[in-house]
Amino acid sequence: MTLTLDIPRFETERLILRAPSAADTAPMLGFLASDRAEFYGGPMNANDGWHKFSAYVGQWVLRGYGMFSIALKETDHCIGIAGPFHPDHFHEPEMSWLLTSAECEGKGYAAEACLAVLDHLFTTHGWSSVVSYIDRANTASRKLAERLGARHEAGAEDVVPNCDSYRHFPAGGGA
Repeated sequence: MTLTLDIPRFETERLILRAPSAADTAPMLGFLASDRAEFYGGPMNANDGWHKFSAYVGQWVLRGYGMFSIALKETDHCIGIAGPFHPDHFHEPEMSWLLTSAECEGKGYAAEACLAVLDHLFTTHGWSSVVSYIDRANTASRKLAERLGARHEAGAEDVVPNCDSYRHFPAGGGA
């Protein structure tokens, strides 16, 4: 038996944003087992990594939205994920992202994917804003959030320990 969901697929100049698939498991578990996963609860063993990745994928069933796999157009190989992450203890969805390997960093892939996902959330779903909780030590993600136009919410509730809230708005929107 196969469960079929209507998960959007869209393309940017260099990327495909699509439903996570079984083929994405190895790159995701590799990332989650690495020291690079320190801001995502890692490094973690294969069992914990499987549970984390499964939670990302399962949100599509439970919430009707979730994280997209980021794949290179020329290979369809998963190089990361981006999209709303919304566990039960969050008051609202969080825009999150990661790239699975250091070789993919510094090429603008995360920004390209996040801009496309944010546009999708604002135009298709009609969201008026979305938050990103970013660890205070995660300089790269803080800089990316600012490049994406997110605004630091000084004094926001500490939903995730040691994280600051950055609020994304549609282009030209926000307070």
